[in-house]
Amino acid sequence: MTHPAAKKSPLQSRRDEEKEERRQQILDAAERVIRKRGWEATNFGEIAKTARLSRSLVYFYFPTRDDVFHAVCERGMEDLERRFRKAVDENPRGLDQLMAIGRAYHEFSEKEQLYFELLTVFQAREFVPDGQRPPEEQAHDHGWNCLKIVAESLARGLKDRSVRKSIGDPGASAVAIWAFTHGLIQIASQKEGMLQQYFGLSAQQALEHGFALLRTSLGTEK
Repeated sequence: MTHPAAKKSPLQSRRDEEKEERRQQILDAAERVIRKRGWEATNFGEIAKTARLSRSLVYFYFPTRDDVFHAVCERGMEDLERRFRKAVDENPRGLDQLMAIGRAYHEFSEKEQLYFELLTVFQAREFVPDGQRPPEEQAHDHGWNCLKIVAESLARGLKDRSVRKSIGDPGASAVAIWAFTHGLIQIASQKEGMLQQYFGLSAQQALEHGFALLRTSLGTEK
């Protein structure tokens, strides 16, 4: 039972709402600056100017550049997790869920290029265990949830027999699928000239071939 004293007053609730609105305002500004300048050239001065706030106020909400980076990555991972869950909800079989997740990841990379690029950098960073990273850093949690969704779809596919038993551990396979899909999307989007010159493939053809290869390697269908 919640103690009456623990309940927030309407004034405190409103203040909390205003703080969250201000935080989101700063992140919106940060995203605009990153799109314009790139992450490496992004600085607090331009974020503050874009948000029409003082630099000291931006520092209050985000003391370091890494805090801004992780908060924007959290937005991206949260969006990606939502897309993955939608892909699962719309497909009953495990194999179909996995292919829909791959398509959702590709759509995410096209429609949310900023997030995809930042998450590529984020995923390349060394993992920091829960006890050693700030509790407000939620991007890792959403990333773990995304990987867990893939593993659960693999387990579902094993159960409904749409996925081959020989794939082994769903967790290890989920990591491999994530790496394959991310790499496929990156190469298709960034190396189309090479694909065309050496293999006569468009980016879309390379993607379709990769997804077909993934389906064949996972599925029990002949």
